[in-house]
Amino acid sequence: MSLEKKKGMQTKNKVLISVIALIVIAGAGVGIYFGIHSRNANGSTSNASGGNTPTAVPTAATTAPARPSGVPTPPTPPLHNGTMVNGTLLPYYTLTGPKPAPVTTAGRVYTNCVVPGTYSISYDDGPSAYTNQLLDILDREQVKATFFVNGNNNGCIYDPLVRAAIRRAYNSGHQIASHTWSHVELTKQTPEQITTQMRRVEQALLDLIGVVPRYMRPPYGDGTFGAGNANDVKVQTTLGGLGYVIATWDIATGDADIDDMAPPFKLSDTELARLEQGNVTNVVNLAPKAPHMQLMHDTYQRTVTQLTPWSITYIKGLGYKLVTVAECLGDNDPRNWYQSFTAPAANPPTTCTP
Repeated sequence: MSLEKKKGMQTKNKVLISVIALIVIAGAGVGIYFGIHSRNANGSTSNASGGNTPTAVPTAATTAPARPSGVPTPPTPPLHNGTMVNGTLLPYYTLTGPKPAPVTTAGRVYTNCVVPGTYSISYDDGPSAYTNQLLDILDREQVKATFFVNGNNNGCIYDPLVRAAIRRAYNSGHQIASHTWSHVELTKQTPEQITTQMRRVEQALLDLIGVVPRYMRPPYGDGTFGAGNANDVKVQTTLGGLGYVIATWDIATGDADIDDMAPPFKLSDTELARLEQGNVTNVVNLAPKAPHMQLMHDTYQRTVTQLTPWSITYIKGLGYKLVTVAECLGDNDPRNWYQSFTAPAANPPTTCTP
């Protein structure tokens, strides 16, 4: 090959290499340009002002890395609003593992809390026209209480407003317990009549919220005061045979005795507060660190609007943990608050008439 031809081919090769290099450089520049702008459009860590913006969040289409073989899949987090137990959703509790044995015993009478540092507030005789207002207060204060409900006392349990209050209380994580069907003195009843009083409430609560309570409180505390008394033994034996834990109180606010709004017994708000608060502080001051079980009634407006807020502030101020009756007796698992769970009735009754 002549020298001139060789030089010509070398020149062509140099030009071709230069063109290819320019194409590669240009392509890389375009890729970098669009890559930067694409990242910025999706929230990269730089912007025109030199500040920081959040790192881009992977889209739903992002493929997760494959899990190595032999590594178990982590459990799905529990739902925020509760845990299913026997087909029923228990609100606000995460229940895992086997149901623990209950701490409390059927047929035994408990008059005060036993878990150190705890204090329970409970309400008898309702629900009533004031229960929803009470639930608003308890929700706001993040306090769980126990409701000992009647079937037919201050209104029929199947009344739409009443049953809605029970459902709301249960779904808010409060403990629902029994206070008999019609608020009778149990020592004056036969074992068969006591059984009927309890079974009717059970059926109503099965219809409305799908549970049978494990805790009850006798009206007036009747059947719990006389050690060895035959009538008290009858009451406690019958209730124990029905699976009920009997919870009374060691602090009675007196609201059912002194909050009579009709003359000549009417007390002013100030007078009523002085008496009711005194009934609480007098007991607490005897043993400031002892756990207590406080009785109130959600059937009185001033108990809801006046006594309850004061009680919560006072109890919290003493450093107590406000809990349900079952919890202050050591039954922390809500599955032990009830004897059974099932689905509520699709069409519950609308009247308490047999």
